[in-house]
Amino acid sequence: MRCKSLLVLPLLVGALTVVPRHGSAQISATIHLGTPLVVTNYSSDVHGDWHAAYRTWTPTTVYFYSGHYYAHSFKGARAVQIYRHGNQRFLPPQDVAWANHGDKRFNYSRKPTDEDYGHAEPAHRP
Repeated sequence: MRCKSLLVLPLLVGALTVVPRHGSAQISATIHLGTPLVVTNYSSDVHGDWHAAYRTWTPTTVYFYSGHYYAHSFKGARAVQIYRHGNQRFLPPQDVAWANHGDKRFNYSRKPTDEDYGHAEPAHRP
């Protein structure tokens, strides 16, 4: 009987060596979001009076993430509707008449927040 007990011991040791062990893993990832876009605040001096000029502007969506605006969407980014005219990208006017759906092409569900207006650069001529 003692001999059988000694034979079981190597089997137990062998079984324990194939049991998965918990270990630590280190993961590193680099996310390429592209080049951040420059988005400025609207200025009637630079962009013209919105009542007449907005027809020449193109509504477009950019994506805000970690203090920057990007052209493409990705997980965690917030969609923001802005205007583009030539090579300039700018936030819409903060005029009450514009805010009451002055431009029917604009997606007001993605309108900029106070954070966007505070974060955007001042308007400048190209």
